[in-house]
Amino acid sequence: MQKSVRLTPTALAAIRERAAQESLTTSGFIATAALAAALADGPVGRPETDPRRPLAEALDRLAGELRALTNTVTETEQASNVLAVLPELAQRVYAVLDAVLEAA
Repeated sequence: MQKSVRLTPTALAAIRERAAQESLTTSGFIATAALAAALADGPVGRPETDPRRPLAEALDRLAGELRALTNTVTETEQASNVLAVLPELAQRVYAVLDAVLEAA
């Protein structure tokens, strides 16, 4: 049987990293972790209860904005417009990273 799941880029990166540590494929790790959670007696940890989740989602949004900006650069004039926005975007990234560090 095959199932599809949706993951944020941050969640997928964390899962891939842990799967590599365990010498498992990403799908193998997800299946093993899901089965372990299903067989456990206690409550399952839910990502939405993690106080860092809003910060990780904010970083994902900022990364998406940056990708969108850089994907539009095809001409010199557009490049200048994109470069003009980057300092403000960088400040927002730093603010989110500061919040992540404070929450950790």
